[in-house]
Amino acid sequence: MFFRLLFGILSVTLLISCDFISSENTTHQNLSIIETEIDYTLVDVYPLFRVCNGCDTNTKQNLCFESVLVNHLEKSLNKNRISVDKKISKTIIVDLLVNRNSKIHITNINASPEVLLAIPKLDSLLNHGIKQLPEILQPALKRGIPVDVQFQLPIKIKHTSD
Repeated sequence: MFFRLLFGILSVTLLISCDFISSENTTHQNLSIIETEIDYTLVDVYPLFRVCNGCDTNTKQNLCFESVLVNHLEKSLNKNRISVDKKISKTIIVDLLVNRNSKIHITNINASPEVLLAIPKLDSLLNHGIKQLPEILQPALKRGIPVDVQFQLPIKIKHTSD
């Protein structure tokens, strides 16, 4: 009878101590996971065009990147006199990917059927503009590591009378 009671107490003690050790490890593991959690939806540094290399802060570099991208594509599209039969006032969304090798690509053009019908060469015009962008000196960085980054660029298409 004494051995059964002793065996029962030892068994309960071992089970409780194992749970206590396991619980400590789980808590420690959770703390490690929280400390190394990375927000992959944001980058620390945008890609860098050569002309933006002199900017002294990341914020200025990011604004310079956006400005060069938008202004260059606007000039490229305005060079091509696009004529359409009817008035159009629509916004298209162009999805861009700058990969970790500093190459920029269009991944999607979200345009209404009306716009695509009126401007059948829209994708080739946009791709031509992207190919004519200045050299990207450095890709986007997350914790100092080159990463792919996506941008959505809204482009307003409106009819202007001559």
